[in-house]
Order: sequence, then C-alpha cells, then structure tokens
Amino acid sequence: MLDTIVFIAYIILALSVLVGSWRFRQLPTNLRYLVGLVGLEVITEVITYTLHTYHKPNLFINPLFIAGELWLLALVYDKTLHYPEFSRVRPWLAGAFVAYCALDFLLAPEVARFKPALQLIESLLILGLVALYFRKLLHELRVTQLEREPMFWVSVGLVINHLGKSQIYLFSNFLLTHYSHQLNLHIWDFHALLLAVLYSCYLVALWIRPLN
Repeated sequence: MLDTIVFIAYIILALSVLVGSWRFRQLPTNLRYLVGLVGLEVITEVITYTLHTYHKPNLFINPLFIAGELWLLALVYDKTLHYPEFSRVRPWLAGAFVAYCALDFLLAPEVARFKPALQLIESLLILGLVALYFRKLLHELRVTQLEREPMFWVSVGLVINHLGKSQIYLFSNFLLTHYSHQLNLHIWDFHALLLAVLYSCYLVALWIRPLN
C-alpha cells in the first residue's frame, strides 16, 4: 500500500511541475514562487530516493529542505497578503528560521537522527501563515467562489499536511518507545497520504484560472 501511495504522490508532484512550468508566464507572482517550491520538492525527493537506493543516510537533507520550504512559502504568502507589516517582518522571521536550520545542520550533523522539534517548529510557522491568509479571506470577503481561488487550495493542502504531520512529531517519542514494524508501516502510509493530498492541492492551485 505504501509503495502505491508514494507512487501516486510522485505522479501528482510531477504533474504539478509540468503544469507550473507550462503556465509559469500566466501565473501571478505568488504562484510563481509556488512553482519554485514544487521544483524544490522534486529535487529533494530525487536526492532522497537516490541516497536511499544506494543505502546512504538521507535524513541530513531535511534541515536544508525545511529551510527552503519555509522561505519560499513565506514569499508566497507575502505576495498574497500584501500586508506591509508582514513584508517588513518576513525576511527576519524566515531568515531566523533558516539560520536555525543551518546551525542545526552544522552543530548537530548526526545524519541518522530524526529531528521532530525542527519540523514541528516549521509546521507551526506555516500554520501561522495559513491563519493570516484565512483571516484576510474572512475579513475582506472578496472571493465569491473559493474553488476558483488558487491560494485557498494551497492553504487547505498545507493545513491538512502540517496538522497531520504535527501529530507524528508530537508523539514521536511515544512512537519510538512502542516501535513495531506494523506501526512504522502505518505511520509511513499516513505520511505518504498527507503528501499526496498536499501535492494534489498544489496541482489544482496551479491548474485553475481564478475568476478575478
């Protein structure tokens, strides 16, 4: 089951890259940054899969990807929200997190160690960005058809993905203490399903043409 879900997720991710590249010139600035993020996802997955195939450790890639993902998502939401206050804070906030990821990568370089704290912080920051978007959506009420709003799909995908992954990070110590092969398979099934949902939302966001 895991292989099937992962394969489907990779197909959706590849389609997202193709659609994003095809429509790049027609996309607004925020979605162009999203195309960059999808490209980063592809590069990371290729490197991770290659290292795994050759039985090399690949967990050291996580801090690098997390830093890039948050930086690009901060740009996506900065160009979406158009909040001057956020635009001023965004480089410092994202820069501080990137610096934290770099320090974690350099000072704690154990390549085989899972680092839930770093990923949990990223999830909380991303959920904060999404909360700002939904706050703007509710206050302005300019969007009449949410299904035609690309950033709505992006935000829904991020909420589902990061709320789900946060449960894994929060209970990681318990999961490691009560480790079993069957439990590990269920966790990876859940993780792969979350990625498939996220990539599907990215694909829809890059495919649809907003009404406004």
